[in-house]
Amino acid sequence: MQNGAAGRVLKNFGVVLRGRGIAAILTLSATALMANALTATEFGLVILLHTYVLAVRGILNFRTYEAIVRFGVPLHENGDDEGLKKLFRTTTFIDLTSAVAATSLGVAAASIAGGFLHWDEQMISLAGLYSLVMLTTFINTPNGILRLYDRFDALSVFYTVGPTVRITGVLLAWYLDAGMHVFIAVWAAAFVLENCWLIARGRLELKKHISGSLWKGAKWRGIEYANREFRQFIMVVYWQTNIDLLPKHLSVLLAGNLLGPAAAGMFRLARDFSSVLSKPAMMLREVLFPDLTRILHTEATGFHELGYRAVKVAGAAGLLLVLVSIPAAGPILGIIGPEYTGASTLLTLMLLAATFELAGSPLRAAAYAMGKVAPVLRIHLLSVLIYLGLFYVLTPVMGLSGPGLAACTGTLMTLVLMFKLVRYR
Repeated sequence: MQNGAAGRVLKNFGVVLRGRGIAAILTLSATALMANALTATEFGLVILLHTYVLAVRGILNFRTYEAIVRFGVPLHENGDDEGLKKLFRTTTFIDLTSAVAATSLGVAAASIAGGFLHWDEQMISLAGLYSLVMLTTFINTPNGILRLYDRFDALSVFYTVGPTVRITGVLLAWYLDAGMHVFIAVWAAAFVLENCWLIARGRLELKKHISGSLWKGAKWRGIEYANREFRQFIMVVYWQTNIDLLPKHLSVLLAGNLLGPAAAGMFRLARDFSSVLSKPAMMLREVLFPDLTRILHTEATGFHELGYRAVKVAGAAGLLLVLVSIPAAGPILGIIGPEYTGASTLLTLMLLAATFELAGSPLRAAAYAMGKVAPVLRIHLLSVLIYLGLFYVLTPVMGLSGPGLAACTGTLMTLVLMFKLVRYR
């Protein structure tokens, strides 16, 4: 079972890595080209606008695909299609409700965000309009369906849809010497189209495996698949999502508040470069979670061996890239524009933080499979509180290097505590 699971993990990881790798290159290219086309301040404003929407959506993102994997794997293994239908109906209801609520919140809170980020009236109006893209974000159930049926190849394609639209639009805007508003429209179109693609692809996969209408015979009295374990899992993962949000999207907004839009753009640019490690961290966790859950469900051996092997390989790969970045970060950022070279130290620090995150991702997957979602939440909450405290203390003194050191401290603490958590079943 161990060899079979390891082989399936490597296969799925390779498939997803291909899609994520292409997506990361396209996204980084689009971001760098936009940074080159716009002034540092305009670039930062576009980044802050998109990050605002991602932050609002994150606040109301219940990540129901995690619940589909956690509760859907046993149902699928036992051939319980009716149970799966109830699960899918419940997660779809949660997705639709949260998407509408996030859109409403984004429109309503635009003026508050404008005050925090020092926006003028035009930017506040744009934020309210841009928030409408969140109406298409009911994508977690289709995402979970593809994971449940081991269709990571489809997810790999999904990861490239938005970046392909984005780089195409940015190239055209760059060639035409378009203004900031055109780049904002490109970012919005890419976000909407990738969501629509995933919704359609998930629906197609569902029809292949479950006959009959998903909604036929549904009896709606609140949430249908609402046993205590499900509710607890959903709520803990919800809070975990918010904790994950703070050091990512919210950190860009905090940089904009403390240092201005130009510095926020540089911070996001450095974070995009570090995504060559942070994106694989998320992918590794996603592909490990279903197989670690299967190992525990079937009481097979190899649970810890599979997880620890992934930790070692991931950590070694990340450290190698950190060493390479020390001499290379400045020249790479200089290609985009001389005003961005000041973020070279930040880039190396963000890569180191992403290395700790990459090494810890298999441990988080293992903890989820073991049902230890509440301890994971507490660990990440502690780390984020330390991160935010250091962010505010170090940033005014050290500039952009401050958030980098804060990120390293927070992710290293998470890695150490997660290792202790999963050490014993």
